[in-house]
Amino acid sequence: MKQVNLGFYRMVLFLLLGLFTSVIAYSQQISVKGIVKDQIGEPVIGANVLVRGTTNGVITNVNGEFILSASKSDVLVVSFVGYTTQEIPVSEKQMTIVLKEDTELLDEVVVLGYGANTRKQDLSASVGIISNTDELAARPVTSTESMLQGQLPGVTIQADGGDPTSTPNIVIRGQGSQNGDNVLWVVDGVPGAPITSMNDIESIVVLKDAASAAIYGAQSGAGGVVLVTTKKAKEGAPTLTYDGTFGFRQATNLIEPLNAEEQVEMRRRSYENAGQALPDGWNVTKNPWVGTTRTDWMDAIFRTAFYQRHNIALNVGTDKSSSHLSLSFDNDQGTLINTYKKNLALRYNGKMQLNKWITISEDLVWKNTTSRSKETDNDAYTGPILSAVYMPASATIYNPLDGSYGGTTTEDPAYIEKYGSNFADAHGDAVNPVRLLEAENLYNKTSDVWSTTSLEIGNVLPGLKFVSRFTYNLQNYYYKKFNPIRDEVGKPNLSNNVQEQSYRMDAWKTENTLTYDNTFGKHTVGALFSTTADHYSKRGLEAIGKDLSSEAAYLQYMAYANSTEVLDYLTGPDANVSMIARLAYSYDDRYFVTASWRRDYAGRLPKEHNFGDFPAVTLGWKISNEKFFKKNDIVNLLKLRASWGRVGNLGSIDYNYKSPLLSKNTYSEQAQYGVTSNQLWNNFAYYSTALNPNLTWETSEQYDLGLDMEMFNNRLSLSMDYFDKRTFNLIQPQPMNWPSTMGLDAMLVNLGEVRNRGFELSIGWNDRINKNFSYFVTGNFSYLKNWVSDIGVKNEDGTPGVWTDDKSFRSVKDIYQTTEGEPLNSFHLIQTAGIFQSDEEAAAYVDKNGKRIQPDAKKGDLKFVDYDGDGTIGFGDRQYMGSATPKTTFAWTLGFTWKKLSFSAMFQGVGGAQAMNVSKYMLLSDVEGNFNRSREILNAWSPDNRGSNIPILSKNDNNGNFSTASDWYLEDASYLRLKNVTLSYDLSDVFCKWSHLNDRNSRLSVFLSGENLATITRYSGMDPECGGWDALKYPVSRVFSLGVKLTY
Repeated sequence: MKQVNLGFYRMVLFLLLGLFTSVIAYSQQISVKGIVKDQIGEPVIGANVLVRGTTNGVITNVNGEFILSASKSDVLVVSFVGYTTQEIPVSEKQMTIVLKEDTELLDEVVVLGYGANTRKQDLSASVGIISNTDELAARPVTSTESMLQGQLPGVTIQADGGDPTSTPNIVIRGQGSQNGDNVLWVVDGVPGAPITSMNDIESIVVLKDAASAAIYGAQSGAGGVVLVTTKKAKEGAPTLTYDGTFGFRQATNLIEPLNAEEQVEMRRRSYENAGQALPDGWNVTKNPWVGTTRTDWMDAIFRTAFYQRHNIALNVGTDKSSSHLSLSFDNDQGTLINTYKKNLALRYNGKMQLNKWITISEDLVWKNTTSRSKETDNDAYTGPILSAVYMPASATIYNPLDGSYGGTTTEDPAYIEKYGSNFADAHGDAVNPVRLLEAENLYNKTSDVWSTTSLEIGNVLPGLKFVSRFTYNLQNYYYKKFNPIRDEVGKPNLSNNVQEQSYRMDAWKTENTLTYDNTFGKHTVGALFSTTADHYSKRGLEAIGKDLSSEAAYLQYMAYANSTEVLDYLTGPDANVSMIARLAYSYDDRYFVTASWRRDYAGRLPKEHNFGDFPAVTLGWKISNEKFFKKNDIVNLLKLRASWGRVGNLGSIDYNYKSPLLSKNTYSEQAQYGVTSNQLWNNFAYYSTALNPNLTWETSEQYDLGLDMEMFNNRLSLSMDYFDKRTFNLIQPQPMNWPSTMGLDAMLVNLGEVRNRGFELSIGWNDRINKNFSYFVTGNFSYLKNWVSDIGVKNEDGTPGVWTDDKSFRSVKDIYQTTEGEPLNSFHLIQTAGIFQSDEEAAAYVDKNGKRIQPDAKKGDLKFVDYDGDGTIGFGDRQYMGSATPKTTFAWTLGFTWKKLSFSAMFQGVGGAQAMNVSKYMLLSDVEGNFNRSREILNAWSPDNRGSNIPILSKNDNNGNFSTASDWYLEDASYLRLKNVTLSYDLSDVFCKWSHLNDRNSRLSVFLSGENLATITRYSGMDPECGGWDALKYPVSRVFSLGVKLTY
């Protein structure tokens, strides 16, 4: 009998059955149509509508509508951020789906570092959260620090002038270190990684208290931690996003120098009041050149500068792999001519799920920066802004004879022959400020590459996850500047030079983290353990070539210099190792406890003290979830918080602290050391700083008590914090009793203690009146008291010593001093008591013995207070006059949305801040040099102008009106500023009417924005936001911009 192959027939039958089943299923597919709305009937644009268990899905259009094919038995899963996900059976009729707000989702998850996170309402530490980064990125600012200004209480951000190459200074809850607290920036979990563009930022979390920052140990620098999360690759249809901002900026409130006629009059009064004859150079009959205004030097060096920022991002993703690629370009012109900063950056984020357990990801950042600037602050001699004041208005920018840069006076031979001289000595050694900004041939470029590769293993056991991350950073820097000969009249320099600097920096970081999170009934547990290691080294070269034979651009190289000096150096290597543990527990969403511990090993510290332990603990009690707390619509959330933590700081120790530096110079013994006198030594290794084997960690401990409230159906939010931060074992050079003949820099020691105590308040109200109109008001306020609780050194008589600072401005010295019981780096100055109105009043100012206290004082001179009562004005009369640290900072923002139109305005300010306006030494005094001055000098005291607070205009200053470090320079730097106004309009409806864009959920919005629009202050300088020291710093500018955001 013939044998039948049953297996073959079974396979054919299976295929036919499958085909039949597919046909039946396909025949049951229907077209499902519907609309997704919110609770007030507004269409939800961009909601995800997905057939459950498949990848078949669409996104609602601008009208909230969707259409897709599905089987009658299918279930639709509808979701959108901020709303509860709904599952609805398919219907053949038109479907109307109403999404309800999900308060749990609206209460966002907060990243805390090393993979740890929690809901905002469950936080028991003091953490600041910024989630509206897209709105903030619309502001015409050039750095993330500027974007944060005024957003959070306790986070003080101060612009470092308007220089496009500078970065604002950020201080969190007061300065605790003599050398400044370092704030750690962590981008996507990587400490120190760069931010390519503000448009790439998804959210920002600021760890303000030591308890939350302790998990970063000494890396946090005792100054707090800023966690930045960037936009990541996501699953879904491909999207292309463009953000563009175009604007212009202008410097405001500039100094007004005297014109030529006013300068002649000012100089006449100055010599007359000094009892001296007016030099011929200022006599317009003998030197008519000086009496005609030819140049507005402020107008010559400042410009209307243009600003642009572009970011293009592409996202492609499936359920197994996704990629996000962004390209950004910033071009920020400074208001000073020929100053700028340009950034070109590329960022890639990719993620691939290999199987249900293993996922790998890659983050790659390349950033290229070119910049050009000019030092303005504290350069009392050739800074471009001061030089624009110094130069006489009678001078010209360019020499009309040959087109070269002009000097302080004419070089026309015919004029010199006619008047016998060009009177060059009448104007002092001023330098043409346009030359300072244009003549140098400068190239400055930094290239930075970061690569982070991560491996994640999860789902092996419920709640258990392991992440291993490796980061490599390579940075290359090249700087070249050619300084040509300066031969014009004024301050000539007949030597040229070329300077070159370069370095290569290598660093790597590795991190291995194991986390476990799970819930057992009413108990929720989270655990974390991690190890980290990092390594850093930098190799650099600096060279200068002098007296080049030719200044042609193609010959500006070291090979053509008459002499060269070269220095190469190595910074590091530096290595650190850490272990981190964290345990979190909550019960019944009412009680929360978190404990963490970190041990750091630092390679740059002595072996005996190279490790430090940094523990922390937090407690939280959600009172509103207690049974005795009756649920109501008035108080929705009531929570108490308490925390304590400890962090370290290594920022005061150089990488090379324990490494010998190689001197490149010969050294003459001079019989001070060794057995041979006057011996010439060749290159030798030596420690530049005396080593202290007992040096240990600078440490900061902080207590925090907080209260969080949500009221009136979550429309009102309130948060209050009280903190007390103690920083001790400060690292600084030994301030007293270090012999100058030692031949080494003073060794680093641990001494001193600084306290910061304060209060923070943030409050917000938001409400929706109807479907077309909503509004919000938010504000924050902080109060800070900073003082040195232990100076750490004693005088010979046992009284507390002082820490001094040698910062000065020309002849104005001995300004800063730190004393026990007073803020860090306080102003210690001689107090003034007005101006003597007559010679008799000056003569009557005597001590208890009838001796004149100011023997050289006359009418129009400042009256100084004899604080120590010794009958003379001297160093002992200096007293505490204030500090640059603001006592209060505050900001509030208000705004509304009406249909597609949105408006917001932000006000920001500080109170109790002081600033030394040391530029007045040259602007309002005619004692030093024959320079031009500020127009305000004509308002100086005189018998006809007795109400002025400016001392008498005179070429003599026997009383020391201007050379004395007095509170005449000290001014109130408090201010209130209209920081930003932004107006935006959503054009998505118009944009999506294009038929091929409807299905892509494309969006388009445009906005107008203004920054630094108006300032109310009593400060007389260009801008009160000068950091407490104003030597004509690069001024903060007013900015206007137009922006667009497009999603396709």
